[in-house]
Amino acid sequence: MIITNQVFYIIILLLLIVLFLQFFISNNNTKERIKILLEKQSIIEQSISDLIIRNFDKIDSKFDKSSFENHNNLSQIREKMSLIDRAQQNISSLTENVVDLKNFLSNTTQRGRFGEMLLENLIKDHLPKDHYEFQKTLSNSSRVDCMIMSPGSLNKTCIDAKFPKESFEKFQKSVSKDEKLKLLKKFKSDIKNHISTVQEKYLISGETSDIALIFIPSEQVYLEIFRLFPELSETFYITKVFLVSPTTLWIILNSIESLIRDKKIQNNATFIFQHLKELNTELIRLESRIKKMDSHFSNAQVDLNDILITSKKISNKREKLLKLDDSN
Repeated sequence: MIITNQVFYIIILLLLIVLFLQFFISNNNTKERIKILLEKQSIIEQSISDLIIRNFDKIDSKFDKSSFENHNNLSQIREKMSLIDRAQQNISSLTENVVDLKNFLSNTTQRGRFGEMLLENLIKDHLPKDHYEFQKTLSNSSRVDCMIMSPGSLNKTCIDAKFPKESFEKFQKSVSKDEKLKLLKKFKSDIKNHISTVQEKYLISGETSDIALIFIPSEQVYLEIFRLFPELSETFYITKVFLVSPTTLWIILNSIESLIRDKKIQNNATFIFQHLKELNTELIRLESRIKKMDSHFSNAQVDLNDILITSKKISNKREKLLKLDDSN
């Protein structure tokens, strides 16, 4: 816009020059006027030349600035494209990992191991090492995934981590209503059979706790069981085998952790009380011995006083004898 205005001014100046030329040529005193005109023309030309130079300088400056900004913009675009490429690579890698995890969880044995690993991490994060044991073999040769040792009725509680959910996964993928109903019945039957298996293996009188837990590593499956089969709650209380999710197990472990802490405080309090009783006995004994020693000191003081009196009497007699010797 500025350059356009300046070109307009240049055109105006050229028109003025032409008008001045016509005006002076039309008069008689042409020499003087032509001289003046030439001088003014020279000044105007110089002004125009300076104006053009300044404009070109401004154009060069703006061009340089625009080139620099374009270069910076291109550099930023390259950097952002590089970031996008890296993000795309990360997304591709993440997609591969998700696919691997899906394949991993689709295998029954591997999924069971996944549940065991999650269970182990939860247990290790909340309980001291001497209050749990993994893969413990019981007297009936059954191997439990985890046994928790704690004060109270939850001592030696067995936790199973091999919950069967194949039928539930098939139920989720199914589109047929009849097939869904069939798979739901199968899933309910699998749950009951697994509860019976856990009850038979892990509820041993005098060896384990009165209850056992079945760990479900998925909150969604846990909630769906109670939504689809609310009547199973009665089965849980009858068999004393209960389902737990990561959240409910976390609550149970916090309660057990509090029981362990309270038990330690109680044991420490008993230990301290016992030592205080022994300390009191020793203090009584010390007091008796101090009194006895004081009695000995009192008797010794009396004996010492008697010795001093006898010594004084001997000294007096010796002085009397010495005086008799001096008089003779």
